[in-house]
Amino acid sequence: MSETTSSRPLRIGLVVEGQTDGIVLRAAIRSLLPERELDFTTISPDFSLAFGGTGEGWSSVYRWCRQAASEGGGSVSGSISLLNHDALVIQVDADVAEETYQRGHIYDETATDLPCVKPCPPADATTNALRQVVLRWMNESTLPPKCIFCTPSKNMEAWVMRALYPDNIHVKSPRWECHASPEGQLGQQPKASRIAKTRRDYESRRPQLIAAWPQVRHLSEAERFSLEFVSAVES
Repeated sequence: MSETTSSRPLRIGLVVEGQTDGIVLRAAIRSLLPERELDFTTISPDFSLAFGGTGEGWSSVYRWCRQAASEGGGSVSGSISLLNHDALVIQVDADVAEETYQRGHIYDETATDLPCVKPCPPADATTNALRQVVLRWMNESTLPPKCIFCTPSKNMEAWVMRALYPDNIHVKSPRWECHASPEGQLGQQPKASRIAKTRRDYESRRPQLIAAWPQVRHLSEAERFSLEFVSAVES
């Protein structure tokens, strides 16, 4: 990375399932690049629009990928979102591999690659399959430079639980990344330290999420994201 490039803020675009996912990603990236000035933009969902914006969930990521590919001349590689950022993170939770397009209100008879869930462990059997699905959404055969996948198993709350409640019996299990509902564990924590899956609660825990990221990286998909993100921005 040149001196000129490293002297300005790193422009990071986020395409995420929801607001809380973006908060966790910002914390992770801040931990990975503690000395770098960062400029984050949530590209999707777009909460600035009237009547609730573009919506949340994995189907909003699908629709963004299809739109960006169309606007980019056939693939995300040519999209303005990729051209205008130094890094573009696309986040899809591994439990999306259990979904169908019909449940996401996506009616495309040619789309037959969901569900694609595999036995867990290992976590990456499913996330590798899911990444191929998202590449198809992007109309890409390989991930473009500056683009990074984030595929928590089974969802982002597995990382949140690891950061905030590392002594939880489920979190300490070697099969934690295969737990069917990490999100369900949030509401079962002691009342004094319990958080809800809300923007306000997650923002209030941002310092803890940043500080705990080295421990979260013990989870295979968190480590994978960390390595791939740093490699992408340093290349």
